[in-house]
Amino acid sequence: MMHPKLTPFVFVLIVCVTSTINAISQPLANEGSTNPQHWTTKALSENRDGVWVDPAYNPADSTQTIVVWFKDQYLEKADSFLEKTMEFKGRKRSELRSEMTTTLKAMSNTAFGKVAAPLKALEREGLVTGIKQHWIISGFSCTATPEGFEAIKNLEDVAYIFKKQAPVVSKGTNMGPEYLEHIPPSDFDPKAVESYPWNIEKIRAPEVWNEFGITGKGVLNVVHDSGFKLDIPPLASNIYTNKGEIPGNGIDDDGNGYIDDYHGYHFDEGRANLNEPNIRRATNIHGNLCTAMIVGTYATGTKKAIGVAPGAKWAPVIGIAHFEDAIEWAIEQGADTYSMSFSHPNLGEYKTHWRKILEQGTLCGVVFISGAGNFAAGPQFAPLPEQMRNPEDIPNAVLGVAGIGEDGERPKFSSQGPVVWNTAYYKDGQVNKPDFATINSKVPCVDPEGRLLNMASGNSLAGPHTAGIVSLMLSANPELLPWEIRAILKNTAQDIGIPGFDYQSGHGFINAYDAVKAVLNP
Repeated sequence: MMHPKLTPFVFVLIVCVTSTINAISQPLANEGSTNPQHWTTKALSENRDGVWVDPAYNPADSTQTIVVWFKDQYLEKADSFLEKTMEFKGRKRSELRSEMTTTLKAMSNTAFGKVAAPLKALEREGLVTGIKQHWIISGFSCTATPEGFEAIKNLEDVAYIFKKQAPVVSKGTNMGPEYLEHIPPSDFDPKAVESYPWNIEKIRAPEVWNEFGITGKGVLNVVHDSGFKLDIPPLASNIYTNKGEIPGNGIDDDGNGYIDDYHGYHFDEGRANLNEPNIRRATNIHGNLCTAMIVGTYATGTKKAIGVAPGAKWAPVIGIAHFEDAIEWAIEQGADTYSMSFSHPNLGEYKTHWRKILEQGTLCGVVFISGAGNFAAGPQFAPLPEQMRNPEDIPNAVLGVAGIGEDGERPKFSSQGPVVWNTAYYKDGQVNKPDFATINSKVPCVDPEGRLLNMASGNSLAGPHTAGIVSLMLSANPELLPWEIRAILKNTAQDIGIPGFDYQSGHGFINAYDAVKAVLNP
């Protein structure tokens, strides 16, 4: 069940009223900030008591879960990400991933090593519990009493303390099995395809399969969601398997801290089992619905192709409260894309934590993608500039994607930009969003048995369409850097609003054929 504050982007079995995409407002002159004031790590660490503290932290509460940043971070300033993308121009993605992972881990180990002993002492005194070191940022999470919190503020090189986001996905019942004993071989063959739904045709994926022979092979998509049923025919044959793990033996065979993480992991519950075989209601298969849009092969019992990149792999993860762990796991498993069809409102300063992690994760070679949200109309309406929320509002490091229907029109629900970044750390001001548009309205989707019987609308679908396109691009050239992919998509997007960027469709409608052709013929 979805927590009310964690909003999935799909409306299942809803017919949405649409409005013309030409009703748009004037954009900013560029994609960047209009108020480029940046606080460095040093500036923040010189605040009261030498440590910046999230205003959401309440010292009157008995215990609170926090995440701590050390002073030294790889991206040391608010504008360091763009500087690094220019510095890394021309690098190979595989080499950069290895280099960045090693560097980030070394930084974290150095800083954490200075505080490990006093943290353990606080733990023995009962002032701190659940200590977890992170390397995707140099820091750690824990639950602390007010006395423990004050002690943490005095630890060496502590610079920021954020109040951590709470878990939002309840533990499912009747779960399992946690892994598939038999994974059928993929029988996807473009020549055997008898048909495909309108969205796959409009995204021009079949043209890529047939003309270039590219179906996404060699690409891993991590799907951060909930509502997964692992054994349905469109998804079972291309589910990811962690070769370092022996499934079901109750042992952490690969030594990464996660027992039996063979297909994926539920980080908020600390278990490998995230399979819900008894799902029957369409509203509960959000994860499967999005995954099938990315990598689905054939709808059950047919030769109807339903995914943009049916030759690619996928891995399910759950873990909002432990998203640092989920992203670290994805990087170490070799993830190429990371799809996030959810939205967080009212995160306050904590959105800074998300952004820094996704920036550094992008430098590790992962393409982060999120739908734009469904908050421009209806009961969940939000005023501008708050229609695009976290993580889709993160500039540069996250592709925030809106969409259109089969008629080429923008549905009224589809969230618009711009967004505003005005946290204590990120002072971009007004930022141009969304980045692009794909498909988001009245799309045929899989039911709990993998049949193409549901009809869905929502920007939950825009993100997966984009992940599928990116998968085909990376299958064509695995060494493309995330910002190079963004540039190619920008250059090949079809302008569907006023000339240039607009706040409804971003840089325009993207399609698989033009993007892959540009990769093959730069």
